[in-house]
Amino acid sequence: MQRKAKETFDDSNGSGTGSGPSAGRNRDLRITQIIRAAQQTFQEDGYAAFTTRGVAGRVGITLGNLQYYFRTKEDLLGAALQAHMQQTLQDYRAIAGRQGVGAAQRCSALADQIIRDIHETDLARFMFEVWAFSRHEPYATELVDETYTECRRLFTYLLSEIHPTLAIEECLARASVLIAQASGMMIFARHGGDSDKDYAEFVRVTRRSVKLIIESPAQALDHNASSCRSSHHRKDAGDRAQTLTSGPGAPLQQELFNLSNVKTRQDAYYRPTIQGKRREVKINEIISTAANLLASEGYANFTQVRVAKELGILPSALQNYFATRDDLLRSTIDAMMKSYLDRYAEMGKPNGKPALERLCEIVEDAFEEAQNSKICRFSFEMFALAQHSDITRELVKRLYSTYRTIYVGLVREIDASATARECLARATLIAAQMEGAATLMFGAQKQAPEVFRVFELMRAMTIRIAHGDFATKDPT
Repeated sequence: MQRKAKETFDDSNGSGTGSGPSAGRNRDLRITQIIRAAQQTFQEDGYAAFTTRGVAGRVGITLGNLQYYFRTKEDLLGAALQAHMQQTLQDYRAIAGRQGVGAAQRCSALADQIIRDIHETDLARFMFEVWAFSRHEPYATELVDETYTECRRLFTYLLSEIHPTLAIEECLARASVLIAQASGMMIFARHGGDSDKDYAEFVRVTRRSVKLIIESPAQALDHNASSCRSSHHRKDAGDRAQTLTSGPGAPLQQELFNLSNVKTRQDAYYRPTIQGKRREVKINEIISTAANLLASEGYANFTQVRVAKELGILPSALQNYFATRDDLLRSTIDAMMKSYLDRYAEMGKPNGKPALERLCEIVEDAFEEAQNSKICRFSFEMFALAQHSDITRELVKRLYSTYRTIYVGLVREIDASATARECLARATLIAAQMEGAATLMFGAQKQAPEVFRVFELMRAMTIRIAHGDFATKDPT
């Protein structure tokens, strides 16, 4: 979507003091060039390393020249992010508002365009960075909120046109599921590591799911969903709604992470020494503190010095446990991953419960965690950092490979007739849908969907996807 702009101009001093149409055109072109360079710098270098000097160097002008057009870094970055978002939304509005085209066709075309953008453009890379950045800058939070609000509005408008008798709240809930699926799809497009054929099957299954959500009459999506009513409840609907509407910029109020990254030895005769136990306790304290800092202050401030300060120890003392920042980063992310993967793997194991019930328990747990702002912040920072850190990229890839494998096993139990590729595609869509639920918080203050209803739809869709049931006719 973005292109490097390396054009040169005659107004080498950048003052723009000329007059007439030519000077105005040169000024507009220069501004466009700077904004494009800023967008690419933001994506490639990340919000932590973004500087106006770096943008000026990419354009081939002096810093003073750039500051004639954009006085501060905030002015430039705000304009660059807004231009990117507005162009994307302009394209989506054009699709949603096409004249002479049926609403169902426009709705499907809009979903298809989003899928293409995820696969063929820099949209996923841009969104990962802006999700994390929006945690630290109010103007970025506002911009992302507006973008998600508008995307939901477009789908809600089209769905209400397709189903005139469907309550607007139901249309909004369906729109929210569509957006969640698309957001989660970005993760697997970037970190799934699938072959072209596997990814093509995933896209095919996603399109069938989109068609189901768009075309199904009222209550049709809930058919047979009552067969999977999990008893695994950790929060009620009110708690879930409160967590969601806290938004990405709200203060962290949940309890702090309490992680463990010590590998237990399997030797029955092994007995840790007192010194060894103390070291284990200290390691767990360090990685828990590091995880909380990554979530609260972002990857820009994830340093050994900052973690040591939070612990009240010297950096040299911290290095006795983690010699480098990369060692600490690897252990912190690995511990966070392990805390969830171990739980989901245990929940997915055969235990006398039907596979569908076990699947729904994991989905419910994942949905609740997706609404925890602290966990979302950690995830957003991790996705953004994975674009600049090989260590993080490999860890994220391994995380989602292992996470998806749990769903694959359950889907295979539920539908033994499905091929390996079909199981993988369905499992990927279920996982993507649940991971994308984290983005429901964006725009929640302006257009909050009824959270419990969104989860009901996601659970119903999970059941349909697992069975490969994409029929859109009303079962009644």
